[in-house]
Amino acid sequence: MLEMLIEEKYFKQDKNYLLKSVQAFSKESLLNEWTQQLFVSYNIQHNPMGLEDDFILALRKQIQRGKKLLEDNYDILSAIYRFHHSDNQLEFNWDGRSHMETYDEEWKAKYRAWIVTLSEIKEVQRPVVKYATQEGGINSEFLEMSIRKAILSHFGVRLRSHTLYQLSA
Repeated sequence: MLEMLIEEKYFKQDKNYLLKSVQAFSKESLLNEWTQQLFVSYNIQHNPMGLEDDFILALRKQIQRGKKLLEDNYDILSAIYRFHHSDNQLEFNWDGRSHMETYDEEWKAKYRAWIVTLSEIKEVQRPVVKYATQEGGINSEFLEMSIRKAILSHFGVRLRSHTLYQLSA
């Protein structure tokens, strides 16, 4: 899995293998944070009084199931970050930290800011909530692609043949 992520190139200059490694290593914990943020955002938007009805209790227990829809989209977010920060490979660290530590801190800070915003978008939030609360019979590929489309639209990029392109303004 880690080797596959490192080998994938989403754009011509996608060669920061240290950053790719940091992103792959953090994937599981950051996906858990994303599902929790989706639950928080859902509550803020649809349950502002904080009522604990049967649906909210069930959603709290099952929200982690929605992580399945976010796994490939995490990889897209990682590639978008590298796409927008492709000029950071040759920076000097004057504070004594390694490049891995710097990349880890910067990636996680940006990711956490992004998931707060993305979790408020209904095309991201609703598929995860629907998938998490349904027992089966759901087209998960359709839901996953709907999330991907919302993410790409939000960042103004296009993914074609596994390659990222910036859309013209």
